Amino acid sequence: MTERHNVQIMALPSPRILDPRSVPSLRWGILGAGWIADVFASTVLANSHQRISAVASLTPGKAEAFALRHGVTDFESTYSQLVHRDDIDAVYVANQPNDHQVTALMAIEAGKHVLIEKPLTHSVIEAHEIFSSARQAGLLSMEAMWTRYLPQTDVARQLVEAGAIGTPKLIISDFCQDNTAMERMWRKGHGSPMWDMGIYPIALCQMFLGSPISINAQGLLREDGMDLESTTYLTYPDGARATFTVSGIVDVPHHALIAGDEGVLEFGQPFVLPTSVGMAGKGFDAPMQVWKDESSIRGHAGLVYQVLAFADYVSRDLVESPLQRHDDTLACLGTAAEILRRIGADAP
Repeated sequence: MTERHNVQIMALPSPRILDPRSVPSLRWGILGAGWIADVFASTVLANSHQRISAVASLTPGKAEAFALRHGVTDFESTYSQLVHRDDIDAVYVANQPNDHQVTALMAIEAGKHVLIEKPLTHSVIEAHEIFSSARQAGLLSMEAMWTRYLPQTDVARQLVEAGAIGTPKLIISDFCQDNTAMERMWRKGHGSPMWDMGIYPIALCQMFLGSPISINAQGLLREDGMDLESTTYLTYPDGARATFTVSGIVDVPHHALIAGDEGVLEFGQPFVLPTSVGMAGKGFDAPMQVWKDESSIRGHAGLVYQVLAFADYVSRDLVESPLQRHDDTLACLGTAAEILRRIGADAP
């Protein structure tokens, strides 16, 4: 057994949370009326001063039902009609990933800022075109990687930046959930465990370690070539490492930790929702200080934090998120594609 060490631990900072009244009240249009759009609308209307002007769906009757459910005053039957409305400042792109590029570019050409559901696309080339077009138009374009804006993520970010755990050396995380009964997960052009779930640990690694210099992975495939499960090992220029397992066929607690040469940060489970983060020094069974999210915003209602950040960035005339720059999104998409190539999975 390793000797236990007594390590002086700095006080945990408070998360830097935007006051919903401190950002402009944007007028939103929503493209797509599925589950994630439902969650988005619910939390935006309940936890912010943002407004939803209209929703559009290509499925007959779906946009109308969505609008009625959320008290949205208007709806459209085509995406083009929605993006060309004068009462919309920003568009939330929440249709299938294979359609993100076309619809995002449509919104950008209509002069609208865009928040695009993850994965932004399945292609680095398509994602680059979206970002480039928005930048040239002076518009904000941002992938909806909402975990970067959660309170516990900000606490962890402050601790790492302050050197509280020294230099990050190892990230270990998992996102495993038995989704065999979830039809959309296995629909070509929409998901797969890597694109639907694996992007979370990839984004975590990118945020704290940057881009890997080597990617190794093993996995299991379905008969149709879609990934079922994968375990990945990444290495970085400074010698840091990261490993994570993604599975769509078994349940495992969604855990994540960042180990530095002077201590460790451990996120509460599941790390992708508003939870907690703890910090401990070095040594076996070292005591851990924990910051816990005690707010009323629970579960996927945490999507609102990225919406508030988005509105703040619009008010500052930014064209990309300081917390997830375009190059970060492109790197994450490239990592996901390389993992799938390594395990022999078919392209989506």
